[in-house]
Amino acid sequence: MTGNRIELEGRLLGKPEVRLTPAGTPVLRFTVECGASGEELRLGIVTTGELALAAKALVEPGRQVRVIGRMRMLKGSLKTAGAFEVVAESIERSESKN
Repeated sequence: MTGNRIELEGRLLGKPEVRLTPAGTPVLRFTVECGASGEELRLGIVTTGELALAAKALVEPGRQVRVIGRMRMLKGSLKTAGAFEVVAESIERSESKN
């Protein structure tokens, strides 16, 4: 498979945020810590529509989640390397790896 695709598992940081666009579309945003042991890697996750509503019921701070989606550069970050977020196509709870 080629193209822009990312699959990650990590721990949800903070409280997920759900907002409605002016058109009434739900938008869910949250941050996941998904770095290897001893490494810090925090990625912002965003999704919209029905998935945003369904995932809101699944995600809570500290919970392990699995996300599949694509990376996109944040607006206004063309001159700043590393300013990305994940646009989720799938979000589910995962088992803790303790």
